[in-house]
Amino acid sequence: MSGITAARSKRGLTLHCGAPMRLLIEVLVAVLVLAAIALVVGKRHARRFQRKRHIHVDRYKLKRRHADIELEVFGSREVVDAIRGYAKEHHTSIDEATRQARTYLREIVPKFNLLAYYRIGAPLARAIMHFLYRPVVEHKTLRDFNATAPKNAVVVYLINHRSNADYVLVAHMLFKFVSLSYAVGEWARVWPLNHLFKWFGGYFIRRRYREPLYHAVLSTFVSTITKNGVTQGVFIEGGLTRDGAFQKPKLGMLDYIVAGKRDPGFSAPLFLIPTAINYDRVLEDRNLTEELVGKEDRRTKSDKLQTTIDFLFRNLLRSILKRFKRYGYAVVTFGTPIAVDEFVHEHPAILASVYDDRKAALTELAERVMLEISNALPVTPVTLLARIFADAGEPMTEGEIVDAIDRYRDTGRDRVWLLREKTGEAIWRAARPVVELRHLIEPAERWRSDLFEGSGVPVIEEAWRWNPRETLLRDYYANSLMTFDEVKQRGWPERKAAPEEPR
Repeated sequence: MSGITAARSKRGLTLHCGAPMRLLIEVLVAVLVLAAIALVVGKRHARRFQRKRHIHVDRYKLKRRHADIELEVFGSREVVDAIRGYAKEHHTSIDEATRQARTYLREIVPKFNLLAYYRIGAPLARAIMHFLYRPVVEHKTLRDFNATAPKNAVVVYLINHRSNADYVLVAHMLFKFVSLSYAVGEWARVWPLNHLFKWFGGYFIRRRYREPLYHAVLSTFVSTITKNGVTQGVFIEGGLTRDGAFQKPKLGMLDYIVAGKRDPGFSAPLFLIPTAINYDRVLEDRNLTEELVGKEDRRTKSDKLQTTIDFLFRNLLRSILKRFKRYGYAVVTFGTPIAVDEFVHEHPAILASVYDDRKAALTELAERVMLEISNALPVTPVTLLARIFADAGEPMTEGEIVDAIDRYRDTGRDRVWLLREKTGEAIWRAARPVVELRHLIEPAERWRSDLFEGSGVPVIEEAWRWNPRETLLRDYYANSLMTFDEVKQRGWPERKAAPEEPR
């Protein structure tokens, strides 16, 4: 009897526990089915949106093309030789070297997702940029180019690099025209950023990584997607500027892009679009300028983390109280497109098989791009105000500030002005809240010995001065208005060699 009772109790317990388990399984199945339906509907909606807006999507960066990319990369003589060299140097088999090359390629290749890009990424980018800035883009150059360029033209945007927000800004500004594939640095190779950037069409590159096999795979991949018409965005300076001025252009990615023209089958015209970016406020400006001072004067990581938390908390509180103020302008402009085929015809050495033989021509092409970026660089209120205070070096009254802005506008008519404000007084009113909120400028009193009251006492004027503790930021924003020729004549500071990544 006790055995029968125990069996019945066990069966009852099983039935009692089985019902919730079945319910849980049914709920999970329902969730998965709904998720699959939402994914299918979302993709269809994204495709309809893309077709309706006539947005160009490069088919070669879609997932179904990965096999084609792999076939072309591993069919390259350069990659085959690099695999053999890797096996010999590391005393390993060809199979092991090939697996390592495939690992590199999987790391690089994007996983572009229409739904993620058009229904998640684009609205999110728009919300972020319009929340933080007053974004402005000059479309005339692009419209003129699109009206005259051949339909099969391959386009690469070469961009100056001021902030990590550049990725969001340029993608948002070009959203209605094309989806960009960015060359993204190793800073984004962390979860979940690595998946997000790949879904948005980005491909990762390891800077200062000296492995010949890796560079053979990367160069062949870049040449392959270029030949197959993928529209790319490349930061030609390599990294973020620390002092606000232009940096010396890097030749690596430009070399990989132009190398596609060695293939006789690549007959489509290739164009480089110089793209210039400028901000009234760069979000990471303090971290960047801090690298210019000695290590003993820098903040610790905990200090930086605390500053970031305070920054987010204050802005969240201001948003809740509806007192948040945007950080001024974020402007994107475009220089005159450069036809690579014409440059190759004039400088055939740029396609030489030996790097030293083509380096001079590559340098000339890179500097031509930088000159176009420099000519297209937009003026913003804060950068102009920083330039004026840097030149003056002393407190200035509001009238003097306004007069100085007007003089700069008169002498700099050849610069790009896309500001809504058209007078010195209006530009001062636009810049003042941005710098005053950050305590970059402060009220000051100035004695005017040339003006006396009836009692013979010098007159005290109300003026403004740049905060003496913030001269690094003053120079950072002032330097952004330096032309490329001025920076080149001044010379570029030598970069400290970064430690090479472990193999």
